[in-house]
Amino acid sequence: MFIRREGENEIRPDQVRAMAHGFYYLAEIDGITDAEKDVIEEFLTEGNVGIDLASLANIPFSIEELVHSLDTVFLRKTFLRIAILLARADGRISDKEMAVLRRLAQALGIDESLESLASDLEGKQL
Repeated sequence: MFIRREGENEIRPDQVRAMAHGFYYLAEIDGITDAEKDVIEEFLTEGNVGIDLASLANIPFSIEELVHSLDTVFLRKTFLRIAILLARADGRISDKEMAVLRRLAQALGIDESLESLASDLEGKQL
């Protein structure tokens, strides 16, 4: 699904964990759905990081860990694009989800607007 970068190495385990943790954090904002759980679990399984969703849920989310692990603009934008897809999986992005997405984008140093990132995803869904 998400784990390989074309022409490059696989995403490192710390990057998979950090991204999955960010997805879980975002999904919890308005109540995590079974579909969101399935996507995050699949991401963890494909990433082969040895942690399941229940364990991940018990670890406090750290924006600093996310920033440290996602060490390229490519990974940071990829994370945000998947997070946008996840946030709108229930039909819309809530104001609370949008606020968190903006905070994450700012922490990751992505100046591109979320609307611009989202427009890259038109017609795409998880």
